[in-house]
Amino acid sequence: MTFDLLIKNATVLDPSRDIYEKKDIGVASGKIRSIENNIPDNNAIDIIEAKDKIVIPGLVDLHVHVWWGVAHLAVEADPYCLDRGVTTAIDAGSSGSNTIAGFQRYVMSKTKTRILAFLHISGMGQLDNEIGELEDIRWARVEDAIEASTLHSDSIVGIKVRLSEHIVGKNDLIAFERALQVAKEIKKPLMIHIGGSYNSLEKILPNMRSGDIVTHSFTQKPNGILDNKSKVKDIALDAMKRGVIFDVGHGQGSFSFPVAEACMEQDVIPGTISSDIHKYNARGPVFDLLTTLSKYIYLGLSLKEVIALSTYKPANAVNLNDNIGSLKIGADADIAIINHIKDGRFYFEDAEQNIRNGTELLVPIVTLRKGERFSPKHSVHPQLTHKP
Repeated sequence: MTFDLLIKNATVLDPSRDIYEKKDIGVASGKIRSIENNIPDNNAIDIIEAKDKIVIPGLVDLHVHVWWGVAHLAVEADPYCLDRGVTTAIDAGSSGSNTIAGFQRYVMSKTKTRILAFLHISGMGQLDNEIGELEDIRWARVEDAIEASTLHSDSIVGIKVRLSEHIVGKNDLIAFERALQVAKEIKKPLMIHIGGSYNSLEKILPNMRSGDIVTHSFTQKPNGILDNKSKVKDIALDAMKRGVIFDVGHGQGSFSFPVAEACMEQDVIPGTISSDIHKYNARGPVFDLLTTLSKYIYLGLSLKEVIALSTYKPANAVNLNDNIGSLKIGADADIAIINHIKDGRFYFEDAEQNIRNGTELLVPIVTLRKGERFSPKHSVHPQLTHKP
């Protein structure tokens, strides 16, 4: 067979298939066609030499904001996702029932990055930074959300609600109940944003189902998953045992090294790792998903573990594991070629300006989306090498 593209001499890491060894990968017509120990060079039109590089499935970022030009916090998808190793970006509530059609027409259909969405229970989505989208609970319209989710079922993977008091006021329980009602009706997961809610998690988590998602799980804000003695609350442990997914969702204000470290000491690790990339954190402290993964390598997870938590596990979370998050034969050729720097000096910052000194960093080299090449404008973000 003749391949459009051949990746040679790579260390292939695909946790979904338990592969971590030197392999060649053949790509034709935008699909992965062969993964072998040695594929002859004369079988390929184009070749990428990947010796000393790690080849992984294209990353799946479960929490981004890319409704650019409408949602106040959104960035353009391709420069901040596709160029940085993320081939599937899942927007977490930038659009609601009033705006999802525009998001699909003007962003999802135009970008190279595969974009999917959690639909916000608020019809406006996340339009404004000063006025919370659910301060007026009339924006949480169940029937409208169900209708939009049905019309755009190919793009919508679940329902999102933000529960912080500055966003929803004292309406958090009502907003949660309406969002959960829609999620149940469309038979898709609910993602809740925690931290700083008016009501405690004890009134929220028991109602979440297996497969529902808590994002910003390692926030330092009040009503998080730690008690006042830095112990993981029983209510959170019960939800984890029940199959609720606890996602990182780093963001500008929602990831704390002390919280994550306390959780790691109690053997509580994320169910998925996402960046929550948006315009307020794209130049720090988040930068991109690979930097977020590097922070968890610093915290003690292995390379294989962080890649699993950002490929097939988020794909499973939104029931899309048939075609994304894996290097299986016949899947779209969504592939990230990365470098694993192991002897550097990097300054990792959380959302509270806590600094940790790391020696390992994952950086993008080349990303393939259905076999098409994309390269980053830079590899290591300069700010990571200079102490803030």
